[in-house]
Amino acid sequence: MPTPSRDPRPREVVVLTGVVLLEALVLAAAALRLVRSLLFEEPLTVGGTVFLTVVCLGGALWLLRVARGLWRGYRWPRAAALVVQLFLLVLALPLLRSGQWAAGLAPAVPAVVVLVLLFRPGVLAWTSRTVR
Repeated sequence: MPTPSRDPRPREVVVLTGVVLLEALVLAAAALRLVRSLLFEEPLTVGGTVFLTVVCLGGALWLLRVARGLWRGYRWPRAAALVVQLFLLVLALPLLRSGQWAAGLAPAVPAVVVLVLLFRPGVLAWTSRTVR
């Protein structure tokens, strides 16, 4: 088992991990909202609601794993976080173009923050370390 490095964790990594964790919590909250609608309301389709719940929970668990990997300084979570943020921007841009500013900025702002932080020198150094 590799031994952890004694280098201090950069502040950018702390913020990056926090934003990714926040995204995971939002996805988990969306899944809980879907479960609530399944149990106490009448969903449009039961199968679609169950499927979307599973997708949201899977995404939340995946983002938790990505945040954990970033916190520990692994290299692989950078690509995973990048892809998730690009998907968020793809979802946000049509909302922004249609004038739904709150709904569009909610996913766009954290996505831009993560994209900027992913390429900061401190984050790159932290996630490119080799274990000695």
